[in-house]
Amino acid sequence: MMTNIYIPQATENQKRIAAGDISFVHYEEHDSLQKSRVVFNCYAISFVINGEKAIFRPSNNTIVNTGEGIVIPQGNSIMAEHTLNEHKYSSVLIFFPAGIALDFLSKHQLNTHVTTTSHPDYIKFRQTNYLAGYIKSLQALIHEGQQLLYQLAVNKVEELLLVLLQSYPKQLVALLQSNKPSTSLQLKNIVENNLFNNLTLDELAFLSHKSLASFKRDFEKAYHIAPGKYIRERKLELARQQLSMGKNASSLYLDFGYDNLSNFSSAFKKQFGVSPKQYQLNTALI
Repeated sequence: MMTNIYIPQATENQKRIAAGDISFVHYEEHDSLQKSRVVFNCYAISFVINGEKAIFRPSNNTIVNTGEGIVIPQGNSIMAEHTLNEHKYSSVLIFFPAGIALDFLSKHQLNTHVTTTSHPDYIKFRQTNYLAGYIKSLQALIHEGQQLLYQLAVNKVEELLLVLLQSYPKQLVALLQSNKPSTSLQLKNIVENNLFNNLTLDELAFLSHKSLASFKRDFEKAYHIAPGKYIRERKLELARQQLSMGKNASSLYLDFGYDNLSNFSSAFKKQFGVSPKQYQLNTALI
């Protein structure tokens, strides 16, 4: 069973400097395509230096490529990081607590700028020339083992937040206000938004902040059907819609989580009484 990885604690063996509850880390690892369950106990800003990071959040997912960055609030994520060349996966990470985020909002009188109660799962952005310089300065501090006064570390975090505020004002304020996992996230949204991410029920439960047993129980209350059965039937219904639009079964089965065309065709026939090919022929005759 997949174990939880707690951030920032799990990065303590990496090159890093810290000042109080703020830390700056140069993270490196060998290629790993395995998905991990990651619990963020603080805010994190990650700059990918080499490789790519796939991240699944409760309502959304993305891939962060070399030369991109992402702001991640507290909460649970499914992640996989790997390199695309002979070098290690590498990133520069900044970790800071919710208190820093709230102080930033208060200092710059930003709390009233957002009227929505929804919070983004993350903010992804390109590394500009300014940010490239910022990253290099952090790498130099980390590799020199430079000790930072706490207020200087706060200033480094605030500098970055101000840069991001210029490009993502509403999103950043909303995200910084989400200092704990949002209770407004609905189980149905998590399921529907991850239908094609091939996550296990255990991983969906993790994103929902529930045990597997609680997830299954709450799912059946919401859908009146077992989760595995619902997800399988929902995907087959979506596949049927794609077939009626002229898509070929041979181009669909992988997208719908099947290892081969034969398994997809068998599941489709069991659900709808005809094979994908026969269904298309019947549709064409109508």
